[in-house]
Amino acid sequence: MVGMKGVSFSVPDQQKSNLWIIENTNDGQIYTIDLDSERCYKSTMPIKPLRCIPDSATYLHSFSYGCGNKQIPADTWLVKIDNVLNSATVSHDGLCVPLTGHSFLAQPRKKLFHRKKGTTSSITQKTRE
Repeated sequence: MVGMKGVSFSVPDQQKSNLWIIENTNDGQIYTIDLDSERCYKSTMPIKPLRCIPDSATYLHSFSYGCGNKQIPADTWLVKIDNVLNSATVSHDGLCVPLTGHSFLAQPRKKLFHRKKGTTSSITQKTRE
């Protein structure tokens, strides 16, 4: 499971919502909890999540993720699955903790659609889900 907490702004009226988003990669479900309205919405993940980085991935770069004394060594990879191009940053320690991710979907006769996953913070190294 991956959990993200943040703020969302609607388009075009810029209405603010405080959200918790929980992605259950085992069953492919996303649970969006609207903290303002105290409602929970369930949806199916539009993109099959990566369990970790496959051997076919292309290494892009390494860096330290975080700040101060809470930095995590991380690696960023380019992963292509079917017609979906993913950029995934995971912890370098072999536990494959997801830190950031971007998915690029090609839609026929339309511009490239970009879906950005959230950024996970306050991660403790060597923690398994």
